[in-house]
Amino acid sequence: MPAIVRRATPADTGALFALGTAEPAFGVSPAIRFYERRELEEWIAAPKENLLFVLDEGGEIAGFLFCKIMSSHWAYLDNFYVRPVSRGRGYGRLLMDALLHQLKNLGIAYLSTLVDKQDPFLTGYFGRCGLVAEKTYVWQERFVE
Repeated sequence: MPAIVRRATPADTGALFALGTAEPAFGVSPAIRFYERRELEEWIAAPKENLLFVLDEGGEIAGFLFCKIMSSHWAYLDNFYVRPVSRGRGYGRLLMDALLHQLKNLGIAYLSTLVDKQDPFLTGYFGRCGLVAEKTYVWQERFVE
């Protein structure tokens, strides 16, 4: 059965959360290893603000893509993941094509993301998807206590 890309549903929350606990699929930084289950639920509950797509490979979640709608013309690709055993099959392209199709339908003209410029796979992959390096950013963080 070929893999399909679809919008995430509340029933997918557990499988998505498990991807983040098995390995740093939702890794933001060493201090923040994965998103919380509550965040996944919030994203799914607000589909006009968030695009959370899952890669469904025969009933099993093999990857996902999360994009935040920032304004009427801009979206931010926040997270993109395909589990290692499912890579090399064109699934990343399926996810990206689904996102670009949805953004076009919404009238969103601009997509951005942050990519580690030291990661040749990511810079090469996103370059093949049409994203180009515009500026150099540094991710900075702190916890609000």
